[in-house]
Amino acid sequence: MNGARFEFDGKIEEKNGQQFVDGRGRYGQGFTRLHRPEPHGFASQPIKGAKGLLVFPNAESDEGYVLGGEHPEKRPAGLPDGATAIYDANGNIIKLLMSEVIMDFASRTITMIGGEWKISGNVTISGNLEVDGNIHATGSIIDDGGNTNHHSH
Repeated sequence: MNGARFEFDGKIEEKNGQQFVDGRGRYGQGFTRLHRPEPHGFASQPIKGAKGLLVFPNAESDEGYVLGGEHPEKRPAGLPDGATAIYDANGNIIKLLMSEVIMDFASRTITMIGGEWKISGNVTISGNLEVDGNIHATGSIIDDGGNTNHHSH
């Protein structure tokens, strides 16, 4: 089996549930329509400049497969041992960090820790909100609908 570093050129074809990619191998050798298998339950679209592993199981250059597809400038750094991250080319990320999950989309962050969730930023709920427990507010409660005088304590 032979292997080499592969650089994606950004062209991706999806056909019959499989992904085929184009790019360059070692010494600038061009490859087209190489099969890129992915694990069950995961799908991604590597961007131009992403790196992968080009393997030739039978040492035949016309029977190559590309594994991986990570762009070195987009990969999140500083994850602790055992952590997992799902991220895209725009910096949106979901981090699984042992006892917490952190989701950061365009600098709007949601942190879920065990049974406690912390949401940073504004939250809009369209529909009804039912609370089974106490509500604690450290700021003002603003009633734009004028319903405050219709309830009692």
